[in-house]
Amino acid sequence: MRQTTRPARRGVTAVVVAAALVIIASGCNVNDSPQEREESNAIAAEIQETLAQRPEVEQVKVNYQNNLSASAQASVTITVTPGTDVEPVIEEATRLIWLSELHPLSIISIAANEAEAQQRGVDRDIDPNGTDKAELERRYGPRPPE
Repeated sequence: MRQTTRPARRGVTAVVVAAALVIIASGCNVNDSPQEREESNAIAAEIQETLAQRPEVEQVKVNYQNNLSASAQASVTITVTPGTDVEPVIEEATRLIWLSELHPLSIISIAANEAEAQQRGVDRDIDPNGTDKAELERRYGPRPPE
C-alpha cells in the first residue's frame, strides 16, 4: 500500500510545485488587485513623466512591482546627458517615490548612468522601512499613509 500512496503524494507535490512555478514565471501581481496595479502603474507613470521633464534626463523608466519575484519594489532607471552629476537626479527620484502613494514599499532601487558611458553610473538600493527610513524622513518628511 505504501507504493500506491507515495506516487500519489509525488503527483500532488509535483502539481503544487508546477502551479507555484507558473505563478512565479508569469510575474503576476498576486499581492495586488487589478485596481491596485492600475493605480500603482499610474503613480509610476507620473513619477516617470516628472523625471523625464528634467533637461539632463535623456531616458527614464519607473516601475513598481508587488509580486512573488519583486515584493513592493519601486525601481528607477535613468540615463542622463554626458557630464551630468547624477546625484541631484537620484535625489529627486528618491524624493518622488518616497512621497508617492506607492504602497507597500519595501525597496527603492535606482540606477543612473551617463548616456555614452554606461559603465559609469550609480546603482543604489534604499531601504525605506529599515536602515534608510530615518534619513528619508529627515530629508522629505513622513510617507503618505496607506
